[in-house]
Amino acid sequence: MSLDSSPIVVAAAETARELTADAARLEREGVDRALLDRMAAAGLLAAYGPPELGGAAPAEQRRVAELLAGASPDAWFVWFQHGPVVKMLRASENADLLAKHLPGLCSGRELGGVAWSHLRTAKPSVFATPVDGGWSLSGSQPWCTGWGLTDVVLVGALVEATDQVVFGLVPAGDRTEMRSAGELTLAAMAGTSTHALRFDALSLSDSEVVLLTDRGRWAQADQAANCNVQPSTFGIALAALELLADREPDTAMQLRPRLLELRTRAYRLLDEVDPGQQLDRRLDLRAEALVLAMECCTALLAARGGQGMDLGEPAQRLLRAAAFQLVHSQAAHVRAATLEALVA
Repeated sequence: MSLDSSPIVVAAAETARELTADAARLEREGVDRALLDRMAAAGLLAAYGPPELGGAAPAEQRRVAELLAGASPDAWFVWFQHGPVVKMLRASENADLLAKHLPGLCSGRELGGVAWSHLRTAKPSVFATPVDGGWSLSGSQPWCTGWGLTDVVLVGALVEATDQVVFGLVPAGDRTEMRSAGELTLAAMAGTSTHALRFDALSLSDSEVVLLTDRGRWAQADQAANCNVQPSTFGIALAALELLADREPDTAMQLRPRLLELRTRAYRLLDEVDPGQQLDRRLDLRAEALVLAMECCTALLAARGGQGMDLGEPAQRLLRAAAFQLVHSQAAHVRAATLEALVA
């Protein structure tokens, strides 16, 4: 069976057609739960789950991400933030928590979000203190997408006076011990309901812990994963080239082979090489893809001219989405590789 005839890819392509027509409104008015419920009914929220719950193969996951990102970056990003919750819970040793939440997350009865990006920085800002039967979490998390849409949130914290990190799955929603510190005003992904969060003695019971591990071990795995190109980068660039082909086919024909060849190399690394190997090569490919995606989207905007600056036009929306990819899941090593590629 070819990749494009895979049921979950077919469902993503059908959803993408709907999203493309609605992308301007979704950015302006925001992604709503009704849309996410339709994506769940199509099986898209199960993409990162186990096969018995509708999970997809890695190549299928990548193609779904490409299609959604190219159609509506806002809808893609809310969908994307659900994935790490499913993946981390699926790998958890907490069998009771897995049994309680994983089926609902894969079916879409529950929508997940994440709140641990601060752990990627030199100065973590959410801390966990051991208490009877669990942990107490306090501090600030600068970024949590889907706030007000999600049912559960995967919170990460640095354990005080240790070099451990703890991740727990807690109910989402404003309350005294966990609340929004304000919605972020974003140049891209404005419709994703992304908020900063504040934690004040949030109770995390041992039964809610997904993972407790050494921070260095976690950071090493996270940094290795972030060396890889995000499929969304290719999805945004491919969507721009499809529109560019209608306006300036010669330009699109020059850019497309470069993009497809780069995509082949990047995905071959993912499929054929151990995740911890050839990290410099992975970083170079990610940086090259980021720069090329900006070129593709810039070409589309140039071809559209002044029309492209209308907020209802896809040209500037895709260009801003490509710019967002420059900072998406970024850490110091990704930033350095990207800047080097831009200078080159």
